[in-house]
Amino acid sequence: MSVQKEDVEKFLNGNPAFAKQYFAKKMSPASISKASGLAEKQIDFGQLQELSQVEESQIMYELIKDMQENINVEKVVFKILKRISMLIHADRCSLFMYRQRNGIGELATRLFNVHATAELEDCVVPPDSEIVYPLDMGVVGHVAQTKKNVNVKNVKENEHFSSFVDDLTEYETRNILATPILNGKDMVAVIMALNKTTGPHFTAEDEDVESLIHHGG
Repeated sequence: MSVQKEDVEKFLNGNPAFAKQYFAKKMSPASISKASGLAEKQIDFGQLQELSQVEESQIMYELIKDMQENINVEKVVFKILKRISMLIHADRCSLFMYRQRNGIGELATRLFNVHATAELEDCVVPPDSEIVYPLDMGVVGHVAQTKKNVNVKNVKENEHFSSFVDDLTEYETRNILATPILNGKDMVAVIMALNKTTGPHFTAEDEDVESLIHHGG
C-alpha cells in the first residue's frame, strides 16, 4: 500500500502534541542565515514555523514512502541527521544500525560524521569500512542495551565512554547526546550527536529534539 501525503497530514492532525513539539523547534537566526545564504535582516522569522512545517512534513513523507518501498533510505535519514545537527548545534551526528550475528547483538556505522554541510557520499559507510561496536562497549552500546537516551556532558567523567573511535579517526569527543531508535520494543539503531558547538554540553531541549524520533516518529 502506498503512502500518500494526505496520510502524513492526517497523522499530524491526529497527534497535535507531537506536531506542536516537533515543529516548535526553531533554528537560530545565525544558522538560518548560514544555511540560506541570506543576511539575517532579509529573513522573515515570522514565517519560520510555517516554513519549517512544510519542510519537515515533506521529509517525514519521504521517509515513510522510501521505507515502504525500500529505496535509498539512507538519503532521507541523512537529511534528517543534517537537520538534527543544525537544530541542536552538534559538530557531527552518526547512525549506528543494530544487527545480530550468530545471535549476538552489535552496532555498525551506517551514516558517519554527518554535519550541516556534509555530502551524502562522504557519510555513507560501505560494509568493508564500517566500525562495529559490541553492545558491552562504549556509550552507543550502553544506549542499545538500556534503550534509553543518554546525555554525556563530559566523556572523561562517564564510565561507559570508549575512545576506540576517537583513536581511529583522530577526533576528540568532549560530550555526547545519544538516542535509541526502536520499533516497539525492538532495537533498530542508535543516533549519536557529538560535541555541542554553542555551549559546554547538550541541553534538555536538545534531548527533546532527538527524542522526537525515539519511536520512529
